[in-house]
Amino acid sequence: MAQINNVIRVELDPSEPVPESCQVIRALIGMYPPPERLVILEAIQEELSVAVNQLKGVGPREQVRTNNGQQKHKRGLGQHKPRPGQR
Repeated sequence: MAQINNVIRVELDPSEPVPESCQVIRALIGMYPPPERLVILEAIQEELSVAVNQLKGVGPREQVRTNNGQQKHKRGLGQHKPRPGQR
C-alpha cells in the first residue's frame, strides 16, 4: 500500500525571525483539523514560555501554578509533549 507523508521543508531568513517563524507555524497547523490546531498552538505557547523563562534565569524544573491552581513542573527545552494523535 502507498505511504503518504507530509513534509514541510523550510528556508528561513534569520534577519526576520518573528514573521518567518509565524509563517512556518501557520503552514504547519494548517495541516491539522481545527480542534487540533488549538492544542498545537497551546503546546507551542507553553514551550515558548519555558524558553523565555530560561532566558530570564528561571530553572527548567521550577514548579508553577496553572490556571486551575494545580501544580506542575515545567519541562526544559527539548522535552516535548507528543503531537496530537500520538503517544
